Amino acid sequence: MQLSGTLRSTMLQRDSSRCEQTPVRTKKPAKRSRRRAFTLIEVLMVVTTLAIIAGVVIPQVGSVIDDARHATMLAQLSELTLAVERYQIDHEGRAPDLMTDRSLPQLINHTNIQGAVGTTSSYPLGPYVRNRMPVNPLNGTSDVFRSNSAPPTNLTSRVGWVYHPETGQIWAGLYQGVVPNGATSLPGN
Repeated sequence: MQLSGTLRSTMLQRDSSRCEQTPVRTKKPAKRSRRRAFTLIEVLMVVTTLAIIAGVVIPQVGSVIDDARHATMLAQLSELTLAVERYQIDHEGRAPDLMTDRSLPQLINHTNIQGAVGTTSSYPLGPYVRNRMPVNPLNGTSDVFRSNSAPPTNLTSRVGWVYHPETGQIWAGLYQGVVPNGATSLPGN
């Protein structure tokens, strides 16, 4: 198909004008930005500062944890002492004297006025401690051990709870740490 001369030149001008309108972009060389890195001295100063702060804070955290354990132990000891006192009130001044399986079943079960443990309605008293004996948080055991003297000797080497059945007094074993299975106190004490 043949186009007239003026029409053809007009189309060529339009085509050439389109080419001129879209400029060709050339890439400029990227500016190199100079990154500032930390020097070895700066890194060592930060690490040293953090080590000093950790050295001050960590012993204080350990002290707070120990204080919390002692406060929990005192609360548990108070609960046991009150349970023994309530038992004595209900049982004509007698303290719980039955100790089985390193526990005081007369405190955690229903009893009658004579102190016998049972589950029927003829055992209307108690329980004085719910479910089981509380755990001594210093050494992680709820075991109760008989003491032959009041106050007992060497509480710092004893675990669980130390109970004197004649007086109804109870103390916390103050040993802190992992207790060998079945141990009532540390070796040599």
